Amino acid sequence: MNMIFPPIHRLGIRLLASLLFLLLSGSVHAQGMMIEVQKQGLEPMPIAIPSFASVGLNGHVEVGDRFSHQLTGLVISDLSGSGLFRPLEQRGFLQPSDKLWQQGPDFRKWRLVGADAVVQGAITYRGSRIQVDFFLHDISRGTLIGKGWRFTTKPENWRHVAHRVADEIYTRLTGERAYFTSRIAFVAKRDKQSFLSMMDADGANRMDLKVKGRNDLVLTPRFSPNGEQLLYISYESSEPRIYLWDLYTGKRVKRSNYPGLNSTPAWSPDGNRMALTLSKDGNSEIYVIDMRNQSLQRLTYNAAIDTSPSWSPDGRRMVFTSDRAGTPQLYIMDADGSDVRRLTQRGQSSTAPSWSNRGDKIAFVRGGGGKFRIAVIDPTGRDEQLLTDSWMDESPTWSPNGRVILFSRQQQGSSRTRLFTIDITGFNEQEVPLEQDISASDPSWSPVIK
Repeated sequence: MNMIFPPIHRLGIRLLASLLFLLLSGSVHAQGMMIEVQKQGLEPMPIAIPSFASVGLNGHVEVGDRFSHQLTGLVISDLSGSGLFRPLEQRGFLQPSDKLWQQGPDFRKWRLVGADAVVQGAITYRGSRIQVDFFLHDISRGTLIGKGWRFTTKPENWRHVAHRVADEIYTRLTGERAYFTSRIAFVAKRDKQSFLSMMDADGANRMDLKVKGRNDLVLTPRFSPNGEQLLYISYESSEPRIYLWDLYTGKRVKRSNYPGLNSTPAWSPDGNRMALTLSKDGNSEIYVIDMRNQSLQRLTYNAAIDTSPSWSPDGRRMVFTSDRAGTPQLYIMDADGSDVRRLTQRGQSSTAPSWSNRGDKIAFVRGGGGKFRIAVIDPTGRDEQLLTDSWMDESPTWSPNGRVILFSRQQQGSSRTRLFTIDITGFNEQEVPLEQDISASDPSWSPVIK
């Protein structure tokens, strides 16, 4: 996308300057040439997001004000949480939101408060439904960005609409796909019981997925490419087996029931195949099951342990973990098992690979020095970078736009794991809000839900 508006241009310059700074200031190890990303500041874009004006209230002013406050607040939270935007304090605005909606932006006033862009929005109440309209303006040029957006829904779906508003603003001003309307699946643990759980990307609307009358160990939920199904491991038959859970019908089907280990399920990008680890032939090897006819293909043949496959976004290659060289390291092969080559070269271990949706990076867990940290590497084996520096960070998974990594963290001395996000430059590390009595692990990030 060729972005021509000055706010976008300035944001691009900020991002480019920050990336160059990371390359110049990161400490480089003599062995492996690993760049350790330093946690320096990124200058986010100043954006004005006044409360959306309320229209057609029919006397219900208090309800309208509360609804506007909630929706606008969530848009602000989404954009601020991305680390790329700095929503300005509303109390400093010089043009009220109702005047902004009725008359359009007074660009001189918005320049005075230091905004690069301003959001002009309104919520219209139409019987049992709400209509959300908004426009995005380039302050320096004094022009409209795009043609405006409209969403109509039931009031109880206001959170989804707010996320969609934030998605559109993010996409228009960065040229990147957004991720605020996505969901997260993970393994939750409370009172020594583990179960599948899902929530919005910001940690809200958490719901548990439980099989009635059962309390079996579950592991590694994985969203299908369309976000409608989950693959996961369950021990309900005392042995690890892979199940498919349809999130719309609630139907569960056992998809891998081979003797021994059935683990690390990974959807192919087209949703027709599942890569997995089986030990039915003696040791752990990587296989592919065709989900349409259950045909099985073995990909690896090695006396060592081969596990944790992850597909490239074009479906032509896989990255996986193997200890065939003595320590667990990452390897890449073609999707038919040919042309195997080693990807990571140093460190005590490299495990749990996850290939970015964009194809440009592979996230993994780097073990060494008594720590397990999240790292990224190019599929060529170049530009390996450590992003985190905690005691035990595990299970990296990518946002739909391939620019944020979600992972689980256990602090030293704690028995509880929590979920965190960090961007691919090592900036903007944040904990995903969850109840304090919940332990969360094995996350999976869904595609964007429209």
